[in-house]
Amino acid sequence: MEIILANDFTNDTLGRRGVRLMEIQNNIVALQPSLNVSPALFNWATTCYDIFTEARVTSSTELGEKEGATTELDIKETIMRETYTDIRGILLARYVDHPGHLDDFNFDNAFPDKTKDRMDKVLSVVKVSERHQAAGVPCVLPHEMLDRLRNVVADVRGAYEQRDIEKYESKHATRVLWEIYEADSARLAELLNWAKVMWGRYDVRFELIGMVPMTPGGQGGGGGGAVPLAPVGFDLKWLDPTLKFTWMPVEGATSYQLAFSVDGGGSWEELYSGAEAGFDYEPPAGLRQYRVRARNANGFGDWSVMLDHEVEGEPPAGEWPSAPTMLGVELMSEPSEFMRVFYGIPGGSDSISLYRAVVPNGDPAPERPAVVYETGIGDPQYADTDIEAGNDYYYWACGVKDGIEGDFAGPAMGTV
Repeated sequence: MEIILANDFTNDTLGRRGVRLMEIQNNIVALQPSLNVSPALFNWATTCYDIFTEARVTSSTELGEKEGATTELDIKETIMRETYTDIRGILLARYVDHPGHLDDFNFDNAFPDKTKDRMDKVLSVVKVSERHQAAGVPCVLPHEMLDRLRNVVADVRGAYEQRDIEKYESKHATRVLWEIYEADSARLAELLNWAKVMWGRYDVRFELIGMVPMTPGGQGGGGGGAVPLAPVGFDLKWLDPTLKFTWMPVEGATSYQLAFSVDGGGSWEELYSGAEAGFDYEPPAGLRQYRVRARNANGFGDWSVMLDHEVEGEPPAGEWPSAPTMLGVELMSEPSEFMRVFYGIPGGSDSISLYRAVVPNGDPAPERPAVVYETGIGDPQYADTDIEAGNDYYYWACGVKDGIEGDFAGPAMGTV
């Protein structure tokens, strides 16, 4: 078995956690007569490694698919830029005798940094060419070249949408793995405390459940045989605006340390240190995690289970929908004239809200209005048929989850 340096489960790497759970699952049936753990704890122990490993593999797979989708997007963007560069060279040559019309393409401006702006830049070549063709300018590009530009933009848009889907699925798989990790941490602490009572602190059988036996009078098992047990009964109660923490007093403890995290347990800060088995405070808005441990003259014991509590306010980073990517507008003429609004699917959303404002051609851009269209997440586009000539149409978009709107993208403007 890989050496487990301590019984502080909250500091486990994924590899170390896997070793612990493998030992438990492999040996729990043989050890149960001497451990006599509860049915719920025994049932968890018989499948804990399989469930954790499956979640870990899924998370790794989704991460790989996200990276693959990102690479595919980079390739599509490169092709789009190369196609634009090649067609730009053709246009510069064809329009040499028509410099006034050439200015319509704005080729003097650098190729944009943002992908949405790049797609708009490429599509502007199509729109200007179509306008020139309608006006009888003799040097416009053939339809095949304009179709090529449309296709490379569509490829980039599709790659973006797929990348967004893979990002969301990777994030979801990682969150599931983390939830299993935290739930297993609580079960491991329960199993450790059970084994201490049933076997005594110094029994070598601790190694068969992925843990370290204590050393009488010395260090081991995460701090020595004389440190306190992890607090049990850790609970919280929200009495607006106060959050009240309670836990069972730990035998031999001289003080307790209560800590909080704002990043899902990645880093911790002390919230309370004292002799009382409880603490009250008024937390700020947002989601926080909490845990507590006991201390005596020999040092700190193991942490309790981790609890979450969220105070209503701004959603924590990563929990609300991200802003849609690639928000764009395209005037379509078939089967009848309409404004096509397209966007990348924002991560973490279950629907899309589209806002629209209308002003006469040339008027200043308006503020985002309180008029909204709602559409499902499956089809990343919207057909606005309520349009009239002589107007500019502005659109904003955001993802929505459980009725909460995320960050907005826009405005994107189309002209009729």
